[in-house]
Amino acid sequence: MATDFLSRLRAATEHALQLTTSRTARADTGTPARSIFPQLASRTADLARADASWQPKPPLIRVEIMASGPFDRLLGVRNAVNRLQDNLVAAIRKGTLELRLTEVRQACRHSTAWSTRPVDPSASTTMWQCFADTSAEQGRILFASAFRESLRNQVNHVVVFGDRFDDGLLFLGSAIRAFRRRGIRASMFHLGGDFSSRNMYKLLAVSTGGIFMHLSNQHSLEAILPVVAAFARGDRARLDALSPAAPEARALMARLRRR
Repeated sequence: MATDFLSRLRAATEHALQLTTSRTARADTGTPARSIFPQLASRTADLARADASWQPKPPLIRVEIMASGPFDRLLGVRNAVNRLQDNLVAAIRKGTLELRLTEVRQACRHSTAWSTRPVDPSASTTMWQCFADTSAEQGRILFASAFRESLRNQVNHVVVFGDRFDDGLLFLGSAIRAFRRRGIRASMFHLGGDFSSRNMYKLLAVSTGGIFMHLSNQHSLEAILPVVAAFARGDRARLDALSPAAPEARALMARLRRR
């Protein structure tokens, strides 16, 4: 009785779920039913074992530190640049951060290779590559070629120190659109009294979600570095925990906390 009941249950289930092919023989022929499951699996398919050691790959963050004008060659702010790099590397897991230094000079720019460790701008072992800028005019410092290279290298954050912006408003608008489209932040630090270039620095920073700071002198740069590093690495907890004493750093902190 139990066997007969199980047979009927199996037959009803197969019929309801259509587990047999259309060519299943009628019951009165005695021909066995053919399941469709063997036909769905490839005869040559190999089973792949799961990799127990697999871990999701963390996103790569690229930060380019760019300097021009009085910061040319980065030697005058060597300690500040090295400290900024140390702060970034210490906070971001090894292998997920790459740094590059770029000097925007008249008629050319110099850049280091991308590195997962800080790059000392004045070390004799630091290798620089020179790129000529054929579009540059005498006495002008242009960021156009440097920014294009940043886009090509998929930079996440550009930190710029300088006192001039000779590319003009048309290029500024183009750079803002390109940076916004790629999700690149530009943090701009301006030195000097040139009102026009200072406004350009500020517009580029604000429009891309970066930070802007007008520096009274090169020495004031040192005080704001922890703030810059925390912001560039996206560490909001670290940023909120900072309590700087320098007025420039306090002003920058207040501005960021209002966002």
